[in-house]
Amino acid sequence: MDFLDSEKQIIVHCRSPRTTANCPECGQSSKKVHQTSVRKIKHGLINYRQIILSLTVRRFKCKKCSKPFTESFPGISRDKSSANLKIQMLDWLRRNSFNFISEQFKISTSTLVRYLLKMNSDIKIDWATANITKLGIDEHSFRGKYLIITITDLSNKKLLTILKSDDQKTLKQFIREIPSEYRDKIDEVCIDLRSSYRTVVERMLPGTILTADRFHVETLARRALDEIRTVIQDEAKGSRVNLKKLLWTNENQLDEHEKIKLELAFKKYENFPILKQAWIIKEQIVKMYWANSEKEAEKRFKNIIMLLETSDYSCYLATMRRTLKKWKRPILNYFKNKTTNGFTEGCHTKIKMIKRVSYGFRNINNYIAKITLAFLPFIWILNYHTV
Repeated sequence: MDFLDSEKQIIVHCRSPRTTANCPECGQSSKKVHQTSVRKIKHGLINYRQIILSLTVRRFKCKKCSKPFTESFPGISRDKSSANLKIQMLDWLRRNSFNFISEQFKISTSTLVRYLLKMNSDIKIDWATANITKLGIDEHSFRGKYLIITITDLSNKKLLTILKSDDQKTLKQFIREIPSEYRDKIDEVCIDLRSSYRTVVERMLPGTILTADRFHVETLARRALDEIRTVIQDEAKGSRVNLKKLLWTNENQLDEHEKIKLELAFKKYENFPILKQAWIIKEQIVKMYWANSEKEAEKRFKNIIMLLETSDYSCYLATMRRTLKKWKRPILNYFKNKTTNGFTEGCHTKIKMIKRVSYGFRNINNYIAKITLAFLPFIWILNYHTV
């Protein structure tokens, strides 16, 4: 074996050290060379220079069945690329765009996508060894208002899968495909305040604890408060006060200067007492989650409903009151195990970063394959191409 080094490429001339090869038909060993050729194999990158294997390939003729055959090389297929190249490409692709990898490895984007989709089609959830007891279900945006479902394993902090739609049918299909013996082991599911998910979980996973995600409950209160603020500031005359950040921040996280500014703002808009009432309700919802027990949390929840019913009328608070009443049991179920969808939201943050790096996606299959790749451990990619 020898090699030729240049600025852009390292060409390695190599061949098999064996003098014989086994016939794939009958298994007979043969040393009669029928033909010799040279194949150029892409093998990877070193310091952004391509490694090209100039591989001498021999065709043998079997004495037993008289058929010619080509010798095989571990890790090298007939698509002119080695397993090492695919491992390196896919590892780089986890944090870079298709176009960048295509330029660096001098390979077409379509070929790169084909490798990725082939690997993604072979990824299956091993329910027998996964030991999944808690599921997280939430949606995120694929493109604009096109939402798709993220499923996570909250018990082991892993991304399980991304579904192609956010409708009930798609979620039902996923749960239905879980083997019954492993479906029965799931004892809790954490979701946002979406009725369609709740309906599916209660129907397909009866007996599990259904928990409303704490973040979404607090966000419900913050959004109602912000909508009230927007309406009031639009109606009020005079200079606008930048209130959003002060209202959204928890009271215990405000410094003394910010607390004074907030009180002055309430005084400025004293003709609109609903603003302070909505802020107090938001704070009570946040403090409800500080409760030490489910019983104490239930008392605080009742106080919140009472505040909502006795406050000045607002369509935003009325909607929040109906939602909280409807979701009372899933909200209070948080205090059984303190389960949240925090890990799922963390996955969404990473997904947003991948979308920015990749400059968006048009094909849903490519998108799911790319996101799945980003969450795979490197050892899985290595084993997939070498075992």
